Amino acid sequence: MDEKETVRLIQKYRHDLMNRLQIVSGYLTMGKADKAKMNLDNVLEYYEEERKLMRLNADKLMIWILQFQETYPAFALTYHVDLLESSTKKIDEQELLSSCKKLLAFLSEAAQDLLVYDLALHIEEQKTQWVIRMIIKDIILEKISIENIEQQYGISVTQENEKMNFEWNLAKEERGD
Repeated sequence: MDEKETVRLIQKYRHDLMNRLQIVSGYLTMGKADKAKMNLDNVLEYYEEERKLMRLNADKLMIWILQFQETYPAFALTYHVDLLESSTKKIDEQELLSSCKKLLAFLSEAAQDLLVYDLALHIEEQKTQWVIRMIIKDIILEKISIENIEQQYGISVTQENEKMNFEWNLAKEERGD
């Protein structure tokens, strides 16, 4: 990433933060402290998740998530990270990124124009492995080659109501920081 891209990413990040804080400020100005508190709690929750994401020490993954909306405009990404208290292992970010990008290629092909799909990424640290889940709502299932995803990439695919669940495991690696 060159300097211009880095500055552009920082500007976008700052813009998003200011938008979140202006909403809180607006509610306070209108005397709606309960709504302001609710929005502030959401902002704090968002940045707590970001803190946990940073604890993964996966810089490329962090940048991919920060650039996600520009790269995949048909998807609105949220993420959640569950870490063990004292972790001595790290995540294989290359494998994680590769799997995420391949899965997003399939999902992008299935996405309908002018729609934005909610996509949740959940990274869960377990004792011996990482469990990765992507959950998407309202995607047209006929267009997704489920067998191809399962066979080529080792990603388990299940359907629950209007949601598609994609799950795979990654082995833990020794930390080399």
